[in-house]
Amino acid sequence: MTTPDIDSLLKRIGCPRPPRPDAPALRGLYRAWRRHVPYENIDTQLGRPIILEAGDLIGKFGHRRRGGQCFEANAAFALLLRGIGYEATLVDGAADRETHGDERWGGHNALLVRSQDETWLVDVGLADPFLEPLPLREGRYRLGEFEYALERLDEEVWRAHHHPAALLSSVDFRTAAREFSQYVARANSERGQLMVHLHKDGYKHALRARTVRRVTRAGDTQAYTQAYTLTSVEEFARTLAEVFGVPLDDLGTSGLHALWAITGEQHTRWLSNRANAR
Repeated sequence: MTTPDIDSLLKRIGCPRPPRPDAPALRGLYRAWRRHVPYENIDTQLGRPIILEAGDLIGKFGHRRRGGQCFEANAAFALLLRGIGYEATLVDGAADRETHGDERWGGHNALLVRSQDETWLVDVGLADPFLEPLPLREGRYRLGEFEYALERLDEEVWRAHHHPAALLSSVDFRTAAREFSQYVARANSERGQLMVHLHKDGYKHALRARTVRRVTRAGDTQAYTQAYTLTSVEEFARTLAEVFGVPLDDLGTSGLHALWAITGEQHTRWLSNRANAR
């Protein structure tokens, strides 16, 4: 990591370079990233390759001001932390493994960050992340209006329990170090539904296909628009840019219209599934 590389990521999240890699600075960097960098899987939707090389990550997050899915976001944040002087280790993760089983391993990752004789669980790659890093110690942690808990399952596996209003109930993670390259195949294998999430102004803003919602700190779901859905490509573009900070020039006109068509199919399937479930 060169100084310009580090500075591009710091500028992206609106943070000055901290004087030392300590715990308060880690919390500040984490909060800034969470407020400025959306979780999003737009490139996956468009069939664009996910590349986990350092130069590509710095280009996407620092210079092009994009967000990304878990594999990209945690890798990019690890590069920033290492450049500042933290010991940041990428580890394997499994979202909602307690419900869905061991097949979830490898579908997520997280970071273990060492600072001031303390190890911290850091995860900027969740659509619904922790409000702050959590110390790697068993216990319950109150962050704002939400409560989280860390539980050690065995020598190598921990479970982080989310608050009841979160999008998922828990995330398991191993403590063994992993490399960015070990997630390339998984990052490029699943498209799923368009997801864009960002925490700002006291709300969790969420876009799923063409449905936009915001969630208050108390966990109440509200419609961002009266109809709950985006009804034109112009409104879609404006929402991506103004609510989630996605740079439209990086998508291009053809990419934007392709994404609008893809989300139309996804929204139609969602409506059909909801009708059949009644």
